Amino acid sequence: MPELPEVETVVRGLAKHILGQTIKDVEVLNKKSFQGGPSTSSGNKKLRGLKIKSVSRRGKGIIINLSRNTSLLVHLKMTGQLIYIPTPLRHKGYGGLRRLNLGHPTQDFVNKMPSRHSRVVLKLSRGTLYFNDQRLFGWIRVLPTKELKNDPFLSKLGPDALKISTAHLWAVTKRRPQNPIKAILLDQSVITGLGNIYTDEVLFEAGIRPTRKGKTITKKDVEKLIKAIKKILTKGIKYSGTSIVNYKTPEGSPGQMQNYLKVYSRAGLPCRKCKTSITKTRVANRGTHHCPKCQQ
Repeated sequence: MPELPEVETVVRGLAKHILGQTIKDVEVLNKKSFQGGPSTSSGNKKLRGLKIKSVSRRGKGIIINLSRNTSLLVHLKMTGQLIYIPTPLRHKGYGGLRRLNLGHPTQDFVNKMPSRHSRVVLKLSRGTLYFNDQRLFGWIRVLPTKELKNDPFLSKLGPDALKISTAHLWAVTKRRPQNPIKAILLDQSVITGLGNIYTDEVLFEAGIRPTRKGKTITKKDVEKLIKAIKKILTKGIKYSGTSIVNYKTPEGSPGQMQNYLKVYSRAGLPCRKCKTSITKTRVANRGTHHCPKCQQ
């Protein structure tokens, strides 16, 4: 599942190509993937003629704000992707017709659209945006903009990882004295946007062992964690995310952050700081990488 840097990269790429466009029509190919209210047809009618005003994110969720107090909330989950195909010759700066991949690349990136994995098709004034999802975990939800804060998904999220405060994280560690610090950081109700890759990297940067329980985390540890979170995520955004398995940037290139990872996916390799072998264990039911010497 993409984490904050990957979703931020998708949002920036999407905004560059669809802002200001008008939704001409909506084709729902799978009702499960399109949550438009009482029925998919009502959601379909709500969108026709609406203009795209902004594209942003909340944690791992993508928010597309439209005119007339309407928004689209998109979650790619495990295998979701957005493919944007400009109308021929509309985007001369991109060499005419070009496919822009957003999220999880598959063979659909080069296949004719819609494909057998296409679930929702948004026909825009200057191109077409396809929501594809192999495993049907992802979704597009239509709702009033003013109701975003009450959405079942968004309302359960904690502070954004780039905006989290020392006071908030300190308080959570004290409320969860028996929880491993990695489990605390992965909990989206505590802090939203961190996943397995960046949590391992953050803990390494802060010099904190993933299994440390909340009750052992000091105020100084929390300050180091906050600093590490902002540093690692900012770096991830700078390098357009991490391509370990199947993530690519909107322009179809792999993210580059994997070239700068210090512990994740490096089990058995020497630590970049002390040369001790990186260890892989399981913490919070997730594969976890750390340096037994650098992280205490």
